[in-house]
Amino acid sequence: MSAHSSPPRVAVVRGLDRRENIRQAQLLLGDAYLEKVKTAKQIFIHPNFVNGQVQLACTHVEAVRAILDVISLHRADPLIIGDAGYHDTKIAWNKLNYASLARSGNAQFIDLNDDATIETFAYDQHCVPQPVPASKTALSSDCIIVVVPAKMHSYYTVTLSLKTHVVGSMVVPGTPFGIHPRWPMVHTGLAPAHRTLCDWFLQYPAHVAVIDGREAMEGNGPASGTKVELNWAVASLEPWAADAVAAWLMGFEVDEIGYLVYLREAGRMVDPEAMEIVGETDWRSLRRALLRPENFPELLGWREGR
Repeated sequence: MSAHSSPPRVAVVRGLDRRENIRQAQLLLGDAYLEKVKTAKQIFIHPNFVNGQVQLACTHVEAVRAILDVISLHRADPLIIGDAGYHDTKIAWNKLNYASLARSGNAQFIDLNDDATIETFAYDQHCVPQPVPASKTALSSDCIIVVVPAKMHSYYTVTLSLKTHVVGSMVVPGTPFGIHPRWPMVHTGLAPAHRTLCDWFLQYPAHVAVIDGREAMEGNGPASGTKVELNWAVASLEPWAADAVAAWLMGFEVDEIGYLVYLREAGRMVDPEAMEIVGETDWRSLRRALLRPENFPELLGWREGR
């Protein structure tokens, strides 16, 4: 059973218009979402900028614009948009036209790779926590909205809101090759990696997840897969629940995603059938078995570390 007294509410919207899908998904979260937006001292929007040269790998600007559409109806003070991109974050937001968001709301941009840090952790191969710095701006915000595309991942199986929030908040020095290689810290083994996503999130939670399934990446994600049009959006005030529903719609069972299993063991509800699904009444018909990463059988190796 969930750590909450009632099942998580998850909005599922079907449609061909990305911006409208996400706008509607937010509204379906009801007063709890609007109250969070209205009362937060600092709103931080966290997109995925893994590689700004590949639009399919990154959060589409129109997905973030839809978040601003709703927020701007209730407040006009500055909010922050940022990510610690694996490649150059600044190149990503220029390449992907994020500057245009200044016309949609009072948005400020930050490259989390340049941010002040606080000490967090990631598990090593023995599941012993090791210190890892993370963005102070991201983790000190009291309304963290993670907005991401639905993608496969060749290490975590899927990359949805928790993967972006956890790994995309970690700050490590860049290399001469222009990358920020967090993989030595978080690719320490499949079981420790999934355990890091679970336990890190429980200690440093995001508050809202919005998953854009208008176009998704199947196959060898997070940056080399192929496009598939799913035409949905998923949102929740319980990000793990949004991830669980999105993963199910992408053709997975919860038991195939390590961090969701660990979250279930920690008391979080991750069974879509037990959640309060609002919006699309025929949401089960949206399920589609996407092409999995080529190494998917090996990715189930996280089970061996339990």
